[in-house]
Amino acid sequence: MFDVDWHTPHLWRKTALKRDAAPRLLGDHETDVLVVGGGFTGMAAALGAKDSGVNVIMLEGNEIGSAASGRNNGLVISHHSKASPSEFESTFGPVIGERYNRMVAGSAGVAFGLMQRFGINAHQVQEGWIQPAHTEKTLKRARQFYEEWKAIGAEVSWLSSSDATAKIGSPYLGGWMVHNSGHINPFAMTIGLANALEQEGVTIFENSRALLIERLDRGWRVHTDQGSVTAPEVVLATNALTGDIWPDLKRTLIPFKVFQAATEPLCDELREKILVGDPAVSDMRNDLRYFHYDCDNRLVSGATHTLWFDEAERGRAKVAQVLEKAFPAFGGPPKVVEYWHGTFAVVPDRRPRLYRLGPGLVFGGVYSGRGVALSMSLGQEMGRWAAGRRSDDEMPLPVTAMQKIRMHAVAVQVANRMHPWHRLQDRRS
Repeated sequence: MFDVDWHTPHLWRKTALKRDAAPRLLGDHETDVLVVGGGFTGMAAALGAKDSGVNVIMLEGNEIGSAASGRNNGLVISHHSKASPSEFESTFGPVIGERYNRMVAGSAGVAFGLMQRFGINAHQVQEGWIQPAHTEKTLKRARQFYEEWKAIGAEVSWLSSSDATAKIGSPYLGGWMVHNSGHINPFAMTIGLANALEQEGVTIFENSRALLIERLDRGWRVHTDQGSVTAPEVVLATNALTGDIWPDLKRTLIPFKVFQAATEPLCDELREKILVGDPAVSDMRNDLRYFHYDCDNRLVSGATHTLWFDEAERGRAKVAQVLEKAFPAFGGPPKVVEYWHGTFAVVPDRRPRLYRLGPGLVFGGVYSGRGVALSMSLGQEMGRWAAGRRSDDEMPLPVTAMQKIRMHAVAVQVANRMHPWHRLQDRRS
């Protein structure tokens, strides 16, 4: 169910610069910090550790950008997944809650700042993210988000019904906007970050899947099929593709499969009516609608299937239907020409995780759909943590033991087949 044909080019890969893969790990190596996983979290962790003055090796099981970090929709959002700032403070307490909220508030800015620092061309557009409301209930919730983030000092604004409708090109009751947010080509961002890490002195090995972690007297040895890396500190940043490298770790998260699709490039006349000013948008339906343009003015959206037969044909048709309903300017179903899928990780409470699995062995991530911005902020903190620049008490999330999901196999199936229920809820609201 969760396979990814990462060799086949998709839209983000087709429109990004090319990069030669780093070599495969051969033989035995030593380093100060080893990062396992070459997605956004892993690369940010490698950067945070390297900036802290230690030597870093990073292992990627396939090639950089092959998993969720390179295949997602590309929304860069400074906002929680579902929860408000006060709800996070209620869960984590005022100290960690406030620390985490402030990290989230700045997370999109951190992501765009990395692009500026390293001269990364990720087709980035920082023209804000809009979350519009389609019912009175969601309008009230949107107002709560806006007011709480404004109180923290985030750069947000409220949109009336007429303002939201005019800016999006779709009828809504109102909504709120986060101004430091936007959208990118996420695959291009992975390529740019990998190049930047190598320039900073991080050693990357690709096509080098970590298969076994061995405890040593002073640290850990991680084995691949053709070599090993020994390090006193190891960061596991494997997220949705966490396999059997550590007992029961994969039972702490739920892989969640989604697809993305894109239209052919839109003409100037349509772009003057749809997503005016090039913002990113995702609304408040249970069965989400989310949109932005790519670098060639294709409208990029996505969804998920309950059953994955004939997925590309059905996915393109589904997105065309959603776009036709959402944007009256189309005057009919637009031509949807691109399709690809990927898998990210969720947890029931939608709170990211930081686990200490053993002395010098940590895991972090699981963003439940908010990973592009947040991974680059939390990942760097994880790297500083591994390098000894942060204690457990100074981290922006509680550091805990593993939190296994009850009836994990059932939870995976339920989470990936709830979409008809979500659509029914939307119709009833």
